[in-house]
Amino acid sequence: MKNTYLVFIDPSDPKSGLRVATKKEWNQILDENRGAEQGKRRYFICDRFVDCGVLDRMYIEATKSEFDKWHSQTVETERKRKLGKQYGFVSLQQILQDEDGLSFCDALEDSNDLEEDMCDKIRIEHLRDRLSAWKPWAVEMLDLYLSGERKDATVIISKRYGKTERTVQRWKELFEAYVIRFFEKN
Repeated sequence: MKNTYLVFIDPSDPKSGLRVATKKEWNQILDENRGAEQGKRRYFICDRFVDCGVLDRMYIEATKSEFDKWHSQTVETERKRKLGKQYGFVSLQQILQDEDGLSFCDALEDSNDLEEDMCDKIRIEHLRDRLSAWKPWAVEMLDLYLSGERKDATVIISKRYGKTERTVQRWKELFEAYVIRFFEKN
């Protein structure tokens, strides 16, 4: 591995440009940095790349703000890399077969379509919003229908709102027509 050290020509002026430092100069800078105050420290970013099959590492002097930005990105990348090692990724689109000739499609066969399920949930939430804006009892009616209590809904809603069962039956008709129109439009 080859190391290259690029330092500011004038350490007090970052705009002065960069020059290549020797190993001796580099070690002297590191020694000075160890005891230096926060405001007098020199900052370096590290870049690694492969050049002609050989790994090269370059240390480049930078301002404090450039170093902070680079350090933040490096820490985040390393954290993601370590987390990524904990998990294996398998494409469900890729067909892999084991010794018995079974593929993932056979092993993970499921009639549920996750995308369609999510779209259904979004539609129901949108319907809930529309119903709550339409009538105060409509969301409760929807909940009763979705829980399979369509027949008991008349009695439950009439007791809850103090209305006759005939009035609530008319509400149910309005509710059903509203829901049908909603799904026809959406």
